[in-house]
Amino acid sequence: MSFQAQESVRVRETTTAAWPFWRTIPRFDREYGMGDFVRAAGSLVRAKEPVRGEFAELFGAAPFYFARSGRECLYLILKMLELRPQSRVGVPLYCCVSVFQAIAAAGHLPVFLDVDLNNYALDEEFLRENKDRIDALVVVHTFGYPANLERLRRCLAGRNVPVIEDCAHALLTEFGNSLAGTKSDAAFFSFAPHKPAAAGGGALLVVNNPELAPVAKRELGNLRSESLWAEIRHSLTCWARSVSYHRLAYGALLASPWGRLRDRERLTPTDDELAKIHQSWSPARIRSVDLQLVTRRIREFRAKMPALAENTEKLRNQVRGAALLMPQEPSYGKWNHFMVPVRYKSADARDSGRRFLVKRGVDTSPLYHNCVRNAQWFGYAGGCPQAELAGRTVCTVPNHPWLSDSEIAYIGESLRLSAEPQ
Repeated sequence: MSFQAQESVRVRETTTAAWPFWRTIPRFDREYGMGDFVRAAGSLVRAKEPVRGEFAELFGAAPFYFARSGRECLYLILKMLELRPQSRVGVPLYCCVSVFQAIAAAGHLPVFLDVDLNNYALDEEFLRENKDRIDALVVVHTFGYPANLERLRRCLAGRNVPVIEDCAHALLTEFGNSLAGTKSDAAFFSFAPHKPAAAGGGALLVVNNPELAPVAKRELGNLRSESLWAEIRHSLTCWARSVSYHRLAYGALLASPWGRLRDRERLTPTDDELAKIHQSWSPARIRSVDLQLVTRRIREFRAKMPALAENTEKLRNQVRGAALLMPQEPSYGKWNHFMVPVRYKSADARDSGRRFLVKRGVDTSPLYHNCVRNAQWFGYAGGCPQAELAGRTVCTVPNHPWLSDSEIAYIGESLRLSAEPQ
């Protein structure tokens, strides 16, 4: 028997039955090792700035600043724009609640917009019909898939609306011949856990509009720092969290009663939480322990991208013909394949499909599944049916550069079976 035939038989054998819990494929990768903790701790003794030339290569001459989190970057950008109080900021409903919080904390009102289920970016027709309702626009490159900024700007029909890019998922994603984050008034990237260049925390704010540069220099040059103890505690937390994503440990957790709680979100905010949203925030600079790892993480993610793209294509071929939908490669840019979304035909199919996948040791994440309830805290009263459908029917599947052909085949077959009536 040829090597190719032997490999084909081996792959089929690995996909005929559920794997034991110690072979569980976690939804996210281990992102923080002991070596990272040691390097981060060293930064507390002697701080080391990232290689700024590498960032100039990514973003050209645009000024950039490091802050503690992506949500604080968005808050700072909205403050820099000097919009009138209670301005209306367009934002996709299918989005992280932290984006809504930052808009409200800056003194503005989220205007919820529908999304296109083909790419999870803003729906162009919906934006065109609602362009007169917004004073600024947040464009989110969800799952690292590039939004078509050129077409979205045309939907604004010449209105002078500042555009902000949320690139939390979109490091090294491309639009046209440029990187995401370089064609808007301002943009931000995240280095928090479960992001492309996960350094434990922190974020990067890029100022593309020259008119905002003086304001940015004045507002962002003196962000406060955290205490030494807070930095150490943060680094220890990052290391402990990463240990839990070891396949053996995570598989045992997922198989236990606690595994059923991993997606649970408290849906009703407390009065204190609502009050904090509207209080003045106090953004901080990036922690030294996170800054120490940023350049390394970006290089690592760049090296992973070819394998991630190859995995996505293999999975797409595996599920072809099943009652599942995955985004196609964009014709106008380059997807970084950081996350792979899969859409089921209904909410019940998604929920039963996820239970089936977990039983087979393939973890999944129902990203933004509570987006409607979260948005209701901020005044959402309906009107975005496609975004609501995405929240009920979409989940992500593991995509790691170390996945073998047999593991990809196992995930693919598990997905196909998960879409069938259980």
